[in-house]
Amino acid sequence: MSWKQTSTLQLSKVIATCAAVLFCWISSGQKDGSRFLSDVFEEVDIQKDVTFGNSTSQGGVNADLNLDFYAPKNDDLEHRPLIILAHGGFFLFGDKSDFEAECMALAKRGYATVSIDYRLIDIEGDSVKTPKYAAIDAIADMKAAVRFFYKDASGKNQFKIDTNNIFIGGYSAGAITSLHYAYATEPNDILLMGGNDLFNYVAKNGGKEGTSGNPGYSTKIKGVINIAGSLYSARLVDAGEPPLFSVHGNEDDTVPYTTGKAGDTNVSTEGSGLIHQQADKVKVKNQLVTLEGEDHLGFFYCEDCLDQFCKFIASCID
Repeated sequence: MSWKQTSTLQLSKVIATCAAVLFCWISSGQKDGSRFLSDVFEEVDIQKDVTFGNSTSQGGVNADLNLDFYAPKNDDLEHRPLIILAHGGFFLFGDKSDFEAECMALAKRGYATVSIDYRLIDIEGDSVKTPKYAAIDAIADMKAAVRFFYKDASGKNQFKIDTNNIFIGGYSAGAITSLHYAYATEPNDILLMGGNDLFNYVAKNGGKEGTSGNPGYSTKIKGVINIAGSLYSARLVDAGEPPLFSVHGNEDDTVPYTTGKAGDTNVSTEGSGLIHQQADKVKVKNQLVTLEGEDHLGFFYCEDCLDQFCKFIASCID
């Protein structure tokens, strides 16, 4: 074979390789930077009732924990950002199907998205202790879900998750869970939330990692999505902690925008208005979308909140 023929063959291989790369790039929605910001996929693959853990309720009922997984169909990315969402319902009701529409919408934008179930209150308990215990239980269950994807990524990689970019979030009780997951991370934080009683409950139930499944894997997250949630105290947010995006109606009388009792409980909390003041103070990356005049359901009537949500998350992805 002549030099000219060899060169031509090599050039053909280079062109073919470039074409293949370009095809993958385009089919992954990367050609114009639109992936993660707008719809780049028409169809979504859904896996329902995937078991990710097991836990026991305050009433002593042991049950598996399940999730629904949504991902863009025919996606070529081997490692995708993951958003894990938890439903609302006062820690009393609701299930993973409540976030189906949002998970579908996010998957069409190129995210792998999950909606999880978690333990709910199943006893007639104290109006302060019982909801605080429920939040601790839900955090442990969410941590099991995060570990589930770290475990998969280290082995079969069935779900093709980029573990450097795992985001957690939720609505109402699910947001309260996610906020405390991310920012109530030290023993003193637990003491602030509920004194020795809550500290002992955490210790008795597996410590800050919990015992809901997939032990030994990381629970590190990249960021938090808070839809109408609150923290026991905004002071729980410290420098160096994960970025935070929030949407909250300033007329919310269920979970306070600033201060007040959460739901029908006697638990005093501080909402997004104060949380973001603290985040600014300690220089945690954050964005608050205040829905003027809106109540607890404001997010679900907001036309551009999902766009702002996705833009913030995309800015955090490595």
